[in-house]
Amino acid sequence: MPFSASTIFSARFVLSALAAIPFVAAASVSDRGLEARAAAPACDTAKGSYTDYVLKGCSHDSAKRALTGHYYHAPGQDYMDAATCTSLCSSLNFTIAGVETGRECYCGNSFSNGEGYALPASSCGQIVSGQPAGGPWALSIYEATRWWEKFSSPSCAVPSGWKSDNWEYLHCAHDGAKRALTGYYLRSNSMSSELCTSTCASKGYKIAGVEVGYECYCGNELENGEGYQIDSKSCNIGFPVGPTISTGGDLGAGGQWALSLYQVKGMSRALNKASVPIPAAPKNKRSPKEIHLNRNVPTSF
Repeated sequence: MPFSASTIFSARFVLSALAAIPFVAAASVSDRGLEARAAAPACDTAKGSYTDYVLKGCSHDSAKRALTGHYYHAPGQDYMDAATCTSLCSSLNFTIAGVETGRECYCGNSFSNGEGYALPASSCGQIVSGQPAGGPWALSIYEATRWWEKFSSPSCAVPSGWKSDNWEYLHCAHDGAKRALTGYYLRSNSMSSELCTSTCASKGYKIAGVEVGYECYCGNELENGEGYQIDSKSCNIGFPVGPTISTGGDLGAGGQWALSLYQVKGMSRALNKASVPIPAAPKNKRSPKEIHLNRNVPTSF
């Protein structure tokens, strides 16, 4: 039976309409962006501080001083550890921190007065809080490896070459079918707080949420009326594997329609400048008088 002209026209109209509908490939169940986002302005990188100081070695010091930028002595009989000294030098924008006799902190950006040359590690025999803390006329040298900044705005985009850094746990938050975090989604049977936060950081997001132990959601803001704080007992699931960021009582992996929320404080990048080398020791060794000289050396702590 031949088709009528009206039937043929109707069929052509339906086919044309279907052709106008774009084909959308199915998203991966385990790893996908939840929705497209307009490009956000890049975060401002005008201010910041040095961070991630690492031990470089043991260096010689004298009364002339190898590091002349700033000096601080632990009060009374208190000790000086590497974390305290590097934090102080960072706040003053110095790249090098030196701990001496377990009580003194010196800062600078380079070595001065012909000092700072290498000594055997045994010369920095003081240990404070588990880290080398110098010795008599000997500095345990720590040098910054990264530059860290707070976000200039909650919605700014992390520039190329930077990474979201320094995540902290917020609280247990309510989720729903529309989702509190809609930027990116990852599902893994090996979920951990580090996997979720590092994934969200790599995608440029500043908030991460773990739900039911294996789901990770990313975003820059809480949406759809979700994400409000609920009783921490609702986040009653632990991670199957992997270390967990301290959560003050929560197990860190969410629950049923409950997100364990994490938020990043800022971003960092590797320092572009070359590392300051510790100079080789000169041929003449230091005198026995200089080694002792009644330096204020505590026992290891």
